[in-house]
Amino acid sequence: MSETHGFGATWPLTGRRTELEEFAAALDDTSLGAFLIFGPPGAGRSRLAAECRRSAAETGHPVSVARATAAAARTPLGALAHLLPPDVCATRPVQLYARASAHLPRPTGSRGRPVLFVDDLHLLDGASTVLIRQLLDAGRVFVLGTVRSDVHDTPGAAATAVMAEQDSVRRVDLAPLDEAQTATLLRDVLGQPVTGKAVGRLHRLSGGMPLPLRELVRAALAQSTLTSDGTLWDLTSPDVPLTPHLAGRLRAQLRAGCPSRKLEVLAACGPCPLAYVLEHLDHEELTALERTGLVAVTRDGRRTTVRLAQPLHTVVLQRDMPEVRGRRLLLHYLAWIEEQGLRRSGDRGTRAALTLRATGHSLPGAMAEAVRHAADLEDLDRARQLLESVPHAQRDYEALHLLGQALFRAGDCTRAEWALSRAAALAEGEREVRDTLAARVHNFVYGLGDATERCHAAIEECGPRVTTVLGRAELSLLRGAAAFGAGEFRRTLDLCTAFERSRAPLEPAPAPLAVRAKLLEALALACLGRADEAVVAAHAAAETPVPVPPRDPYAAVTAAVARDTVLVNALTAAGRLGEALTYGTRTRGGRRPFDPYESRWLTMALGRAALAGGRLEQARLLFAEVVRATRPQRAALFTEALFLQAAAAAQQGDLEAATSALDEGRRAAPPGAAAPDHAFGAAWTAACRGEVGRARHLLTAAAEDARRLGHTWRESALLTDLVRLGGAAAAAPRLSEIAAELPEPGHLARSALARAWRDRDPDRLLELADRFHACGADLLAAEAASTAAASLRTRGSERRARAAARTASVFLDRCQGALTPVLRVAHSATRLSERETEVALLASRGVSNKQMGADLHISLRTVENHLNRIYHKLGIDGRKDLAAALRPTGTDP
Repeated sequence: MSETHGFGATWPLTGRRTELEEFAAALDDTSLGAFLIFGPPGAGRSRLAAECRRSAAETGHPVSVARATAAAARTPLGALAHLLPPDVCATRPVQLYARASAHLPRPTGSRGRPVLFVDDLHLLDGASTVLIRQLLDAGRVFVLGTVRSDVHDTPGAAATAVMAEQDSVRRVDLAPLDEAQTATLLRDVLGQPVTGKAVGRLHRLSGGMPLPLRELVRAALAQSTLTSDGTLWDLTSPDVPLTPHLAGRLRAQLRAGCPSRKLEVLAACGPCPLAYVLEHLDHEELTALERTGLVAVTRDGRRTTVRLAQPLHTVVLQRDMPEVRGRRLLLHYLAWIEEQGLRRSGDRGTRAALTLRATGHSLPGAMAEAVRHAADLEDLDRARQLLESVPHAQRDYEALHLLGQALFRAGDCTRAEWALSRAAALAEGEREVRDTLAARVHNFVYGLGDATERCHAAIEECGPRVTTVLGRAELSLLRGAAAFGAGEFRRTLDLCTAFERSRAPLEPAPAPLAVRAKLLEALALACLGRADEAVVAAHAAAETPVPVPPRDPYAAVTAAVARDTVLVNALTAAGRLGEALTYGTRTRGGRRPFDPYESRWLTMALGRAALAGGRLEQARLLFAEVVRATRPQRAALFTEALFLQAAAAAQQGDLEAATSALDEGRRAAPPGAAAPDHAFGAAWTAACRGEVGRARHLLTAAAEDARRLGHTWRESALLTDLVRLGGAAAAAPRLSEIAAELPEPGHLARSALARAWRDRDPDRLLELADRFHACGADLLAAEAASTAAASLRTRGSERRARAAARTASVFLDRCQGALTPVLRVAHSATRLSERETEVALLASRGVSNKQMGADLHISLRTVENHLNRIYHKLGIDGRKDLAAALRPTGTDP
């Protein structure tokens, strides 16, 4: 295994800082004599103890080490023999204590007690346990021990449990790592972040235990199923990777519990009802298995179910089980389910899913139940497999409709339209017509990004078949969605109003339609610049409970994803970036492992908020996740994420990454297709290259396009970026117009910023920097404060300039490596003209004088004159010093 992935050395200790601090405090507390680390296998007891030993040794405590084993326990003092004089006798405890006490190492300094580390303290023999208790009670040693929390049947375990209850003993119980800690550990080991989906899967499989996590990663790397695209690591196979070492440990744990054949039924069929499990295990066996943590027994209403507690135990049992036996167990369980009468709502879905696993085909008429069962288990892959297992000749309306939805949620939007269009041809009755049309419009607008001809054609084709009041109301919403996808935001609002009018006889409106209407209204309002109203509408949608439609088993989760996405976008449009990031991060993390295509929109929304707030590394990673997830199908989000990724990289000064993302996005964009974020990414990439004039030109043109569409949110954001790149004078009038038309706090703040930047008003800039920081826009705050510092320095207010620069530095610390043109030249910007700034940035990038002249449309002599003035103003000798002179204080080269 490659050393570069952390397998040639001990893995980083992650998530155990509190325990380390507790150990240090206990070691310094003379009233405490022991620190015992309890935890299940794989929790990292020995790893934490090793770090504690290192800490003790570094602070002057002599450390002795003993390792208890079952074999050593057969000999009195077997584990401690190497630490004792050769002639001691275990049957003479008083003499033993005196000789052992005298033989202990002494501290080398004025502080420090001898530390005795005992690994697996619960395996000590009786004589060793008594001796350690004597030394501990007399204060001769400080005992550091590890204890398996799932072992209770050894003499040492009983004695250790009594010891842990003493007041002089500090006990810590290691909990599994949470998902965030798992992500941090994986990033530290692999050197790059891991996709959220892969983190979630590895976390669930390992149970948050570091040891099995390490072995899973080791196996996945060896099998090339954990791969990196240069930005993110991801799992590329549904198979669970196991090393021989981990598989051996898992088998040993299973053998210690009971014969593996008795657990095979849970591996093949679980979770199973308690009544069925008791046909294979008696009560005593089941109780013992639950006590040791091999099985979990849960109650759901009046039904009690049993499952294997650890997913990896299921994996190893399934792999070891002959295929014929696995099928026989499944068929036996299916027969038992049939005998019980399929009394519960989920029984039919369970039967259909198990039938597919046992026989390779699904039951006719049971598809919806099977898919709902898979959705309940949050298993998109299983749902798609169920649907695709239906022979083409047997694919009726229901099978095709569900398959289209499953394909869309898997991100395969082209095949989703193929299935949904065929379902539409088989639809009978208005309900089926409307359901399929809604799914197709959703796929056109949010999947394929094609909301024009095909989308409108589908709506108009179905129009004559929709005659009810409810149906006509829903058609208004679908036309509104199509209008939104085409960038017709005012028409979208008009159609939402039409929906309200047409559904008036249906008071109250059905909850799903009411929520869809509010979400669509919130999106349109946000794009039109009415962000505060958009937030209100998004909150109203979020607070409306939505029942699960029987025809869409994913609806509950995907509706919640949609509501979260809209709310994050609305908060971002309103400039409430801190709220957007906090809310989006929390809800996105809580949705795993269910990962439908709609979740990519939430990831994109969160990425936009992070980019606007200056969390550039976070933004790049979020966009990279979307790029990686959508690259196979080239869905609508693919190019958008690439262009935004380019902008984030450019704002960090990473020209190579920005150019790479921009070029890939250009190649992937369909010919003639609108790519509204292309100009944004291209502008920041140009600015990173030093072509600030070109960047301003691109932003100005993109802002004009946004204005023609009525996309005021985008226009305002582009104009604000124009301000940041030296175009405040050009942007200020239009931003003032927007603020006058829509006097919301966000628009007013952007307008004020443009005027203050144009006028080089340091007091106003610092005031606005604080305001932007309070809203979570730290990069904008840092740039405003830096510009204020430069203005104050020019006015001779050096003390205030230093204070403003310190303020900018505080804001910049939250911006994850930001290196925008403003930050590069702010400390000298008032001494360089606009043209000199452009020349300085290009020259610092290594652009030749001749190329600069061509790019800026000026003569070679003019370039040379500009450079000479720049060198004089900055007090440097030439080009070789230019990059350093333009680097903000405190940033790395």
